[in-house]
Amino acid sequence: MCYEMIDVPAVIGTVVLNSREDVRDVVEQFTAQAASNGFQTVDALSDDVADAQPAVIVGIGGDGTLLRAAHLAHEHDVPVIGVNLGTVGYLTEVEPEIVGEMLRRLAAGQLGVQSRMTVAAETPDGSMLHGINDVVMEKVLSERLVRISVEVSGEFFTTFRADGLIVATPLGSTAYSLSAGGPVVDPDLDVLIMTPVAPHSLMSRPTVFAPDTALRFTVATERQVRVNVDGRAGVVLEEGQSVVVRAGVRPVRFLTMGSHPFPQAVRHQFGLDHA
Repeated sequence: MCYEMIDVPAVIGTVVLNSREDVRDVVEQFTAQAASNGFQTVDALSDDVADAQPAVIVGIGGDGTLLRAAHLAHEHDVPVIGVNLGTVGYLTEVEPEIVGEMLRRLAAGQLGVQSRMTVAAETPDGSMLHGINDVVMEKVLSERLVRISVEVSGEFFTTFRADGLIVATPLGSTAYSLSAGGPVVDPDLDVLIMTPVAPHSLMSRPTVFAPDTALRFTVATERQVRVNVDGRAGVVLEEGQSVVVRAGVRPVRFLTMGSHPFPQAVRHQFGLDHA
């Protein structure tokens, strides 16, 4: 694990998506503790956040909040960390009661930095969509299956008849891909996980590819296919159109206190301690 020194005084960008009273209380405490450690805070969702030049982004909430914060951190090329106020907290490592310790260690340059693989989708017009969890190709009409042809690094692989296909990163392997039957993958690995959604075949199984693989998905039906990245609508593909999915060029960097290793996170998320 490597470490990253944060100059003080520095600016911390915060991402808060919930206005509950308990969330507001934690945000107020966080702001006060940040100031006592020499940090300024700014709303990372504000229009002038770029002028503030935050040195780190902090998501205060659940995994959805941290995912939004991670997108902003990736955009500004700074690290991200999450304060957990959600019910699962697979990605959010810091509990509210140890925020002060986290800030003290941040000021001292004593937080580790973990680089996590991202994913990118090239659309028919050449534009790029960037994700942290997954790229999802799904049917537009709910009552119809779609046919999607898959090429792996230029070689035909197969054609799926399914509700859709998911390409997930290891970090996103516990999200939509998992609910569709995909594997849980250690985020220290760099792989692409392709998982079919409700395939019309008993032989269709998730497939794991090397990070330098280019996956081309072509609509092989007259029915439209919608491409979403991390749950955000991207483009709609017509018959014959393709999207190419690859590993992202630049990873997203997560700050860590070293207290949330992968096996522990999985046990906590899936309740394995009580199994």
